[in-house]
Amino acid sequence: MDPAATWRDKNHRWRIEAYRAPDLRFAIYATNGLTESAPLWLFGMPALARWLTIQSISLDDLESG
Repeated sequence: MDPAATWRDKNHRWRIEAYRAPDLRFAIYATNGLTESAPLWLFGMPALARWLTIQSISLDDLESG
């Protein structure tokens, strides 16, 4: 299953992938140089919004790709 969209924060500490299968879910990876964590799975936009707020990341801080 390929992600429908991918974002990184400006500091490249996090990578977020969106999946539509069958509901909307997000995989969050902590990145550190060449390594990445196992994904943290969030289900739905409210869960992603809470996670972004906790991490102090605004939508303007996200870059596609």
